[in-house]
Amino acid sequence: MVMPNRPILVGVDGSTASLRAGAWAGAVGARRHRPVLLVSVFDQPGYDFLDDGEAVDPVGPARAEAQRRLQEQEVLLRTRFPGLRVSGRTERGAAAAVLVAASAGAELTVVGQRGLGGMSGMVLGSVSTQVAAHASGPVLVIPDGPGFPDTRGPMLVGVDGSAGGQAALGFAFEEASWRHTDLVAVHAWMEPGSADPFTRAPDYYDPDEVADTEHVLLSEALAGWREKYPDVAVRPVLAHGTPVDQILAYGRTAQLIVVGSRGRGGFASLVLGSTSRAVLHRATCPVAVVHQRNGTGVPS
Repeated sequence: MVMPNRPILVGVDGSTASLRAGAWAGAVGARRHRPVLLVSVFDQPGYDFLDDGEAVDPVGPARAEAQRRLQEQEVLLRTRFPGLRVSGRTERGAAAAVLVAASAGAELTVVGQRGLGGMSGMVLGSVSTQVAAHASGPVLVIPDGPGFPDTRGPMLVGVDGSAGGQAALGFAFEEASWRHTDLVAVHAWMEPGSADPFTRAPDYYDPDEVADTEHVLLSEALAGWREKYPDVAVRPVLAHGTPVDQILAYGRTAQLIVVGSRGRGGFASLVLGSTSRAVLHRATCPVAVVHQRNGTGVPS
């Protein structure tokens, strides 16, 4: 259930990916008539010492820089989206921890794929990884690149029949409806036992029978959401192969890929499953990782 006063939360650090994340959040807020909350985090030691032993407080400059980044993002959003309600605040602490805590009161959390502190060889930064894994509710991770992310093309959602997959479907259908675009629903299947190196495949199985079973799973997963969102044109895709490879292959032309935080077959102790983590690392378009709220994720 969408709470009317929940803001769209954005992590601000001045990086290109962060600026793109803010622009994406502004578009969502303007479309859904939701406020946007910008949070700029700084983390500095309490005191430093000069050569003469005099203590100086480095927090002031760090806070000032965080405030500058915040104001820059606010100006950009208000210019691009007139009438958008934008607020911001600076906080001291670890960026991931601050954003995860703030996500509890947000409708959606948006972060850049890799911020200013990321190493150049990394595709996915530590902050975006931690926020995607631990935040409350959906998290949008926006990749670095020039300009605004491409909003042409369909939405794509990974379907696996799990409760987390149902939450992802709900988010994907709602976004497709808001964006007036099509939805591609991909369900990948493999031979029995092939997805688990510790499980031996049966001596005999009928691939057509397995495919039929997976087709039923896909159809049943989509049924309730299709009824709830009759305006969304859905293209179901039953693909043979690993979920990561198939989601990425069909998602090459997507404007957004949506995955659950942890699908069926994942270990209960993992807050971010192997499929969602791999998609986050390898996708070139924005990725939404959807966590269940209050244990629900089914049509109502």
